[in-house]
Amino acid sequence: MRLELCRIPCSGRISAATAAFTHGLLEQAGRRPALLTPEGGLIAGRLFPQRPTRGESREWERLLATHVRWGGDCLVVEEDSEIRDLLGGVVPRSILHPAPSTRVRIGVQALHWRGTRLQLLSDEAPPRTTHLPLVGSSNLRALEIALNRVLHSGCQTARAMAALPLIDPPAGLLEPVNAGQPFGVFVDRAAGAMELAELLLEARSLTGRRILLVAGIHGGSTGAERLALGAAAGAADEVIFTSDNPRHTPPAAIVADLQRGHGGGALGLVDRNEAIRTAIRRARTDDLVLIVGKGARPIQEVGASVVPWDDRLHAREALATRGWVGDSL
Repeated sequence: MRLELCRIPCSGRISAATAAFTHGLLEQAGRRPALLTPEGGLIAGRLFPQRPTRGESREWERLLATHVRWGGDCLVVEEDSEIRDLLGGVVPRSILHPAPSTRVRIGVQALHWRGTRLQLLSDEAPPRTTHLPLVGSSNLRALEIALNRVLHSGCQTARAMAALPLIDPPAGLLEPVNAGQPFGVFVDRAAGAMELAELLLEARSLTGRRILLVAGIHGGSTGAERLALGAAAGAADEVIFTSDNPRHTPPAAIVADLQRGHGGGALGLVDRNEAIRTAIRRARTDDLVLIVGKGARPIQEVGASVVPWDDRLHAREALATRGWVGDSL
């Protein structure tokens, strides 16, 4: 394989964001990277939003060969055991190793749901203050890891630091939905109790006002998992439980379990679109609306059907009903 390989061990939110930022920074440095994660791939400029599996190794190898013909020169991988097996027969041109030391540090000066003001500190350049449309302590930690990894690959420090404002927030990880509204709306893929607790702790540092949470859990979850997620949702100020890939489990039963775990006071709306609309209708200036569970996944699994679904599009439609139709940083 005529690609330089950058392996990032899969370890939750930080590894997912690190892979996304590494891919974006390499692009800004003039490279042509591909991205392969447990959530799917971005190869030869095309998005493949399905989980890579061992049985599809030939197909993914074919896609990577297409990426090379397209001019691709590197591959960023958020690597779990399945992806490791899938790529087991692939021999890269070289390896982009982790940075042995931290050349650039990120110091946070101000956190807000609209973005972050931070200072870039390096022994190789004067301190630089910048504002990014990026929020969340895990995202900022991942950005620092990715930045140092790209610098270790040979990218010039000044060029990498100048590219930071051009980097998009990672898909489905406190990803903002901006339409000019005076409150924050974010989608996130947090799907379990521990992930949700971490997300709500991060979100609390972004606003002094209310957190309105829209959350569900998939139909393959156990009763204990539903009760635990319902309890974790109690850290939000207002909670709406809804469907999230119910598959063959009655959505109303899942929502009822989540409400029991919460202990009372949470609204249950099986229709996910109506749940999103309700949260956005209730939001006021400087509130945060968190729509969690699906993140950037573009489908909804109901019974035997798989239908297109995007929380971000439904959030935009809900914002439009309140008159917010533009883009804003």
